Amino acid sequence: MADIGRKTGSLEHEGVALGRIHATANRQKALGYWLGFLRGVLASEKVERAEMAPLRVEAQQFLALMHDDDAAELIRDLDTWSDAPGEIYSVLETIVGYRSREFVITNDKDVVNEFYGFCAGIACDNSITPAEVERLLARLDSSSVLRGDNRVASLGRAARKSIEDGRITSDESEDICQWISKLVGDSATDTGLPTFGNVGVIDGALEDASLFSIPERMFVLTGKFAIGPRKVLAGMISERGGAWKNTVCGATDYLVVAAEASRDWKYSHEGTKIIRAMELRQKGGRPDLVHEPMLASALEL
Repeated sequence: MADIGRKTGSLEHEGVALGRIHATANRQKALGYWLGFLRGVLASEKVERAEMAPLRVEAQQFLALMHDDDAAELIRDLDTWSDAPGEIYSVLETIVGYRSREFVITNDKDVVNEFYGFCAGIACDNSITPAEVERLLARLDSSSVLRGDNRVASLGRAARKSIEDGRITSDESEDICQWISKLVGDSATDTGLPTFGNVGVIDGALEDASLFSIPERMFVLTGKFAIGPRKVLAGMISERGGAWKNTVCGATDYLVVAAEASRDWKYSHEGTKIIRAMELRQKGGRPDLVHEPMLASALEL
């Protein structure tokens, strides 16, 4: 089948030119996520010792991405006050208070990205407190945009049920953390990696490799692939009898999602292709969503 994905004059994925075009939006996305994460850590009204390590990991990521002086100072403070979470709480309050003047929510993207960061913050130590649940629900109750996402709605139902008796059991806490992982991936406590730039857990992703086939199938690729550039992978798919294009539609058989989020995705953890594929799946059951390792195995990479 012919390669129908190339368009003359298109900008290179993750390229410098596209980065310049998206620079302002990407900075807003990162800042919103970072502030949301810090607000999530503050939501319990104290910094737990278990939150110190993931806090540092996220600060290092934000420093690398944005060359941010506040992130650099926070890392130094974490080194200085490693045994004084109360001091770190005060530092975080100061950063959030100051940087909130810079981050003004102007659209739905800002709402979602800040919320994703908040979720990552409250779950960074793999434990959820009643205070964190109350602040989570307050956000959901005030935003129809957030409630419109089925995953967020499910998270809200689990959180609301958990707080009915005024306390949260370990099982309820774990359940909420699992719902959050669907949005932002596993916490830095589990992986040692920052959540910003992760791909969330994809419900319904194809797991049985025997059901995955390249010939006579239409592919769309999204994300930043560790196994090679998108154009190279698309060429390998074409050589094996498959086809590919740049947009998800009803004819798409597989949306292959990279392990790492794209710098230029609309949201911190998902782009428009994933959103569109989820919408189509709810209507008709396709396309299948496939994680990067399955494609790598099929291409023998």
